Amino acid sequence: MKRRVIVVMMCAVLAVGVVFAVRAVAARFDSSEAKELGPAPGSNLPSVLPTRPPSSEAAVAQNWQRVDGDEFTGPKPATSWRVYDGYHAASKETWSARQCRVSGGVLTITGAADDAGTTCGLAWKQNRTFGRWEIRARFPAPADAGFNPVFLLWPADDANWAQTGEIDFAEEYDPARQYVQSWLHGPGNTDGGYQQSHPFDMTQWHNYAVDWQPDRITLYLDGEPWGAYLDKQFIPQQPMHLVIQQNYNRKHPGAPLESSVQIDWVRLYG
Repeated sequence: MKRRVIVVMMCAVLAVGVVFAVRAVAARFDSSEAKELGPAPGSNLPSVLPTRPPSSEAAVAQNWQRVDGDEFTGPKPATSWRVYDGYHAASKETWSARQCRVSGGVLTITGAADDAGTTCGLAWKQNRTFGRWEIRARFPAPADAGFNPVFLLWPADDANWAQTGEIDFAEEYDPARQYVQSWLHGPGNTDGGYQQSHPFDMTQWHNYAVDWQPDRITLYLDGEPWGAYLDKQFIPQQPMHLVIQQNYNRKHPGAPLESSVQIDWVRLYG
């Protein structure tokens, strides 16, 4: 009789354990915990962009080998950068190194609430042909519609940039900071295409990366590809360098709303 009681009790314990395990597995894979983002109107991107941890890096996922970068641990940007300072007649923008500040390991580029919309930008001094770049950043909101931060690759030959082209791999025009865009200017300033991401909260920290190869350009968000340019005739083939800047194009009378972009780190890969 005792053996029967013991066997029955063991079966009951096992049954409870199975129910608990099933519930645990179901909770782990519950779709409510892994929300999907729908495609933007007119987008030719995949219909699903999985939610990823904010620390996901394309470099880790793709096993890229780091060759340089800036973690912004000093009192100002590393000497590898050239910081914009002064009035630019062609763009009619006022740049000031004072608007690029490093504090607490973060670079903050601030567009001032003055009539000129004084802003800042940095250009990496070293040029290279092909490679990979990744930037961890956040874009506080609300922002003025006239300020648009952009991460791009710019030609070494600044005076004749249109002959080489330009890769805008992460550009932001949305004042609410809820999606990112990309433009490719091919050699001769030809239209190489445009990409717009699915909606996501750019006010939080995310990783933005680009892989520039002779026959393709791949865009990454938090370690996952979100866009690509595959027509070789539009892929720049000459040396370029990384640029981080916040442009200002006046959208309304009076001074703009102060707007910023924050950079945690910038990393270059072979």
